[in-house]
Amino acid sequence: MDSEELSSLCTSLALEEDEETLSPDLEAGLHAQGERSIDRSLVGCVLSTGPIVRDAFVHMIKGVWKTKDRFNVEAIGSNKFVFHFLLTADRRRVISGGPWCFQNKLLVLEESTGVGDYSKMSFSNTPFWIQLHNIPVFCMSKTVGSILGNMVETVQEVECNQDGLCLGTFIRVRAIIDISKPLKRILKVRLGTDKELVTILLRYEHLPELCFHCGVIDHPLKECPGRGSFQGDNLKLKYGAWIKAPIPLSSETIL
Repeated sequence: MDSEELSSLCTSLALEEDEETLSPDLEAGLHAQGERSIDRSLVGCVLSTGPIVRDAFVHMIKGVWKTKDRFNVEAIGSNKFVFHFLLTADRRRVISGGPWCFQNKLLVLEESTGVGDYSKMSFSNTPFWIQLHNIPVFCMSKTVGSILGNMVETVQEVECNQDGLCLGTFIRVRAIIDISKPLKRILKVRLGTDKELVTILLRYEHLPELCFHCGVIDHPLKECPGRGSFQGDNLKLKYGAWIKAPIPLSSETIL
């Protein structure tokens, strides 16, 4: 019985007359021990329409994360795992290094909060580095990048130099993306004193398998529920390979 089945069973059970709701007086040390365990763990879900090979996943994730100290992997359900770290620094590094993928499937990580109820986790948000293309030169700054990035989702970071300028041909932002929704493809904004309408192209780094029809990450095109009876040339695709930005050579996030 996995964690979801166990949670559902507990919810469905009702107290009998000879049973009661208890509030045990747990020692402060037990609370502290539990909090430390939560603070050093992450919960992950591999977005796949079918089951993944657990042993292969565990073997590869341990090789790619390259933590300073060991960590343990606990399976808690279909494609869901808990990662128990000995060092909080290793945990932070894994969080900041994402997104992570396994066999072109996105691994969504969540931090445990409260009592650490895994069944209440949605696995619907994950950070991505996004490249903003076709931006006028005078707008290549951290300030503009933050404004535009927040039009996509919640910005965590804008890559720039010490002067707040974004070098190169695009602005690179790290933002938390709601992956339960179609990915945004473009932004249309009015820039400059003449308020010229500019179309900004969004390209996502380390983007895993994506449905080119609906723009959702958790299933491939051939399994899209919105395809209906349209096939081949009759199916107009809103997305294409262009939405996947070139991956930096220094990347370590692909398994």
